[in-house]
Amino acid sequence: MKQHGSKMYAIATMVAVALVLVFSFQAAFAAEPINIGFTTDFSGTAATLTMQEAPVVEMVVKEINAAGGIKGRPINLIVQDNASDPAKALGNAKMFKEQYKCKVIIAGVTSSVCLALKNWADQNHIPIIAIDPASDKLLVKSGKAWFFRTEDPIFLSVEAALARLKKLGHTTIAFEGSTLAWGTDTLKMIKEKAPTFGIKVVSEVLIEPKAKDLTIQAKKLKDSGAKAVFIADYESETAALARAMNSLGWKPYVIHVSAANLNSAMSLAPAKMLSGWETLQAADTSKPFVRKIFGKIKAYTGKPVDEDKKVLRAYDAISLLVEALKASGNPEDSTAIRDAFYKLPKYERATGKTGGKGGFVIGKNHLVDLDDEIIYTVKSGKLMPAK
Repeated sequence: MKQHGSKMYAIATMVAVALVLVFSFQAAFAAEPINIGFTTDFSGTAATLTMQEAPVVEMVVKEINAAGGIKGRPINLIVQDNASDPAKALGNAKMFKEQYKCKVIIAGVTSSVCLALKNWADQNHIPIIAIDPASDKLLVKSGKAWFFRTEDPIFLSVEAALARLKKLGHTTIAFEGSTLAWGTDTLKMIKEKAPTFGIKVVSEVLIEPKAKDLTIQAKKLKDSGAKAVFIADYESETAALARAMNSLGWKPYVIHVSAANLNSAMSLAPAKMLSGWETLQAADTSKPFVRKIFGKIKAYTGKPVDEDKKVLRAYDAISLLVEALKASGNPEDSTAIRDAFYKLPKYERATGKTGGKGGFVIGKNHLVDLDDEIIYTVKSGKLMPAK
């Protein structure tokens, strides 16, 4: 097993190979390290998201270790690629537990992967905190959870988007989304909630990952007569839909349920094709704490940063994990770590509205609420707060 320091970000860009990385500072410490497993999509459907999120996890771990670790013990970050494959993610989790004796895991990206990991966490009683998944099937509505996430769940983003559509006067919408759990769960929630907003879904298409040409699907949506399109898909498919709509000369109002994926799509399709599209995220990118985080990660990587919730939800996930380890009193006790996620009332959140604080509360395994959701518009290739 090779050991790496700041090489992790560079290696992560090699999405064609599986990664087995260990991020360790053992040489600088006499104490036994605390092993943390990190499984995410360095290849696969959501690799573009990982390219922004993984360096944040690395940066925070390096900062903690540079400050003396946790009670003198360094964090040893063991990194695996799950390639957006639930089976691979489960294999990673098993390895973290059995080979490295990890008592806590951080995970990304897709809902499909994290649904499998949630079941594993429940069965093995090892807490997992996930960066990205939105599926409502991940909700834990009573008692203490073994699975946590810093991404806002589907029901919140759907309600915020439908409220925006109603405010703008749209009564019929078309839907495009992924065939993966996030897309199908979003469509189900829209159909459930839309009537209460006086809105009807008149056309829908579900797209397989990595689809290149969506002209036929875009034409179906256009022919429905809908003046607004609701999107819940990953960056490459979002870019493909934008190109298809442009080729048809079709310019409906568009609201994308994921600012992170829409922002990433602007690197895959001309930004002008997405101009005027709207999105939402549980993040205020103007608050000083967030600006500081963006500046730190830009300085750390030496690369441009997507100023959206990708970086922020990753920051909250690894930071909450670290705080839970500190508050647990015993980083070798998985139950104590799980319980500590509920004992962080003063934690300052990167995600959510200005002034948002606290970790998780019993009966709620996500952080944010409806009033944390903010609408953004694409202007000149950037996400700007909508008016």
